[in-house]
Amino acid sequence: MESQIVLQLLNGLVVGSSLALVAAGLALLFGVLHIINFAQGDFFMLGAYAVWLLLRVTHNYAVSVVVGTLLVGILGGLLLSLVVWPLLQRSQVWTLLATLGLSLIIEQVATNVLGGDAKLVDPPLAASVSLGPVSYPLYFLLVAVVGMSVLLAGAFALKTTKYGIWLRAVAQNRPMAAALGVPVPRVFILAFVVCAGLAALAGGLLVPLTAVYPTVGADVILYAFIVVVAGGMGNLRGAALIAILVGEVQSLGSLVAKPSVVTVGLFGLVIVLLMVRSRRESAVVRL
Repeated sequence: MESQIVLQLLNGLVVGSSLALVAAGLALLFGVLHIINFAQGDFFMLGAYAVWLLLRVTHNYAVSVVVGTLLVGILGGLLLSLVVWPLLQRSQVWTLLATLGLSLIIEQVATNVLGGDAKLVDPPLAASVSLGPVSYPLYFLLVAVVGMSVLLAGAFALKTTKYGIWLRAVAQNRPMAAALGVPVPRVFILAFVVCAGLAALAGGLLVPLTAVYPTVGADVILYAFIVVVAGGMGNLRGAALIAILVGEVQSLGSLVAKPSVVTVGLFGLVIVLLMVRSRRESAVVRL
């Protein structure tokens, strides 16, 4: 039993760190542009497909992940710019429906071009390491390390780099940022590219664990929205912490309950977190 608990804790860390990349993109896009991006899960899917295809050319997993992330990030930035940009001055319902439509189109194109069957990718590392009572695949640990490193680097960039400061300025007060000379359109495009790139990176890292098929993004986006809502819309740090928590709850819960029951429990946990946070905010207002 002890070995199973340790194994599931490690699995939860891997899943949570990857989920945090997807959720961070969602949180960033909402924080800057107040857009809920339903196509985020499909960029995860495209990132996984990109690695699967590029491996046939490069025969190098690291190169395939980097190139795939860049390509999907640029493609996603262009698609979001074309679909969302004309609707920025309209109701958020229009942008929500537009990204939902984009998601359906991407899934259908992927099905028509690549087929509906699952594509498998072998892990680039076959070695394992001993961690207490279990022997754990080294690649799985590498996924967790890369995911958390990217999130830490992103948080550092938001605080210290020019574009990070511009992003935070636009998120806080778009008209004032524009009046002070911040190139708002460039910041929008950057947010689109980073949002898609983070999801693509998560997909490229996780494809050896989950395989890839056209609707794999739908399985990911549900948990990503749980993370973003519970962590606070636009709160990158909160999204990262909740993602780890969701990964651990999902993994440990599988030891004692069916996946459907665990999912219901996660929704219940989100409701409790939202209730606690709303009460704290109400208490602050009263003070």
